[in-house]
Parts: sequence; structure tokens; C-alpha cells
Amino acid sequence: MIFKKQIVISLALLLFSAPLAHAAGRGAYPDSNLPEEGQKALQRAVSAMKSKNYAKAQEAVESAAASATDTQGCLFIIETLNSFGGTANKPKRPAVEKALTFATTSDEILAVAKHARECEMYDVAKHTIDKLVASSNSFTDLMAVAHQAHDAAMADSVHLALQKAYSTISNEPDALDFIRQSHSLGIDHLCQKATKDLIEDQTTAVELVALANKLEPIGLPHLVREALVRALDKSKTVSDYVAIFEAAKHFEYADIVKVATYRGRKLAIINKIKNQAENTPEALADQRRKTKDEVNRATLAKPSGF
Repeated sequence: MIFKKQIVISLALLLFSAPLAHAAGRGAYPDSNLPEEGQKALQRAVSAMKSKNYAKAQEAVESAAASATDTQGCLFIIETLNSFGGTANKPKRPAVEKALTFATTSDEILAVAKHARECEMYDVAKHTIDKLVASSNSFTDLMAVAHQAHDAAMADSVHLALQKAYSTISNEPDALDFIRQSHSLGIDHLCQKATKDLIEDQTTAVELVALANKLEPIGLPHLVREALVRALDKSKTVSDYVAIFEAAKHFEYADIVKVATYRGRKLAIINKIKNQAENTPEALADQRRKTKDEVNRATLAKPSGF
């Protein structure tokens, strides 16, 4: 009797849960984010692909994509057809294009770009990355986009992202980071432009020597050299030439070592002669006279405000 009651209860629970299970998993693709009509259209697309009726498959994909309400639904259509390989590239196009219209976050846009690239839809992939560049405004985000475009082998988009990233730079650390990353991405003309601009921004020989040392790990020997040559032009003291001498010796630029040595010694001699001239009795007497005249002028001058 107890056994019969258990059977009755089990059957009742089964009948009660059956509608719920059906409701939770309605349609052929319950996890697709697609409405039922979209799931049915996707089913038709899969059947058409299996029978190699690609025109019918594309028509069914268009119908499924038209029913989609978000990026995830469109990406589900694309991923469902991935098992058919390159033969599905053309039929998948409506879903890729529709996904792009929904994509708003960088993750969604990049996902669309990735699928477009895999489907050999290079025009859509480029348009997608360009959209991401346009929506990104920070240096960090734009550099990330540049790397993603590089991974997708879209050179034009890499250049576009780097150009915009460079326009946001306002400090030396970001400039050095830009130089390092653009060099690693192989965009050497932007790397050299950024480096030359940074060299021009330095106002003293010491700053230029410091910059040369910062450029060393990046692997830009010709630009390191340019910084040291510029430092020679900015040098004003013997210590400036000593700093250049030591840096040039480290980088093994023998010609710059010689120039720094010659100019440093010459300036040291000039300074010595000048100091000797300033310490003669006549020079000291003249300096005392000038000081006395300045004190007299200050004493006789009217107070400020009169």
C-alpha cells in the first residue's frame, strides 16, 4: 500500500514538473537568447547547410538574425554554424552584420570583429574595429584596441588606434609606453615620431641623457644616439659634457665620446681663464666700485609707491 502511494506521488510530481520543464526549455535552442521563431529559422539554416543548400541557409539566417534582440543572439547563430567551416562564411554574414548593430561594449564589438575575421569578412572586421576606436577615448583603451587589431592582422586599424592614442598623451611615462608598444607592434614611423617629439621636449642636456637611458630597453639605438647628439647642443656646463661622455661610453658611440671630451675640456679651460681674470686686483677693485655704486643708487632711490 505504501509502495502504491509512492508511485502515485511520483507520477503527480512528474506531471506537475513536465509543463515547467517544457516552459524553461522552449524551442530547439533555449540558451540562444532568440525568440521561438528565430530558433526555428536557425533550425532551417542548419538543415539547409547539411543539405548544402547555401542560398536557403542564408535566407534562414537572415530570418533568424532579424528576430534577434541583442548581440548574444546573433553570436549564437554564428557559433551554431561554425561546425560547417568555411562553407558557412557567406550564409553567416547577415548574423555578423546584425550583431554589429547591437554591439555597444568593447567586449561585444571585439567578439563581432573576431567572428567577422574568422568568416573572412574583412570589410566588416575593419569597420568593427574602427567603431571600437571611435568609441574609445582613453590612452589605455586605445592601446588595447591597437593590440587587438594587430592580433586580427588589421594594419589600418592598428594605425588608426595608435594615432588616436598618441593624441591623448600628456606626460612622459605615457609617451615612453607608447613608444615601446608602437615599436613592438611594428608601427615604426609613429614610434620614431613620438620619440623625436619627446627628444624635442627636453630642455637640458641632463634631461636628454636621462631620456637616452630610458630609451635603451626599448631597442632604439639610432634614437638613443639622436638624444645624445641633441644633448651636445644643449650642454652649458662641464658637468653636462661629463654626463654625455659617460652615456656615450656606455652606448659605445666613440665619436660622441670624443666630441664630449673635447668640448668639456675646452669649456673647463675657458672657465679657468675666466676665473683667473675675475680674481685679479683690478677686477676685484672694479667689482667693489660697482657694488658701491649700486648701494648708493638704492639708497637715493624713492621707496616704492611714491
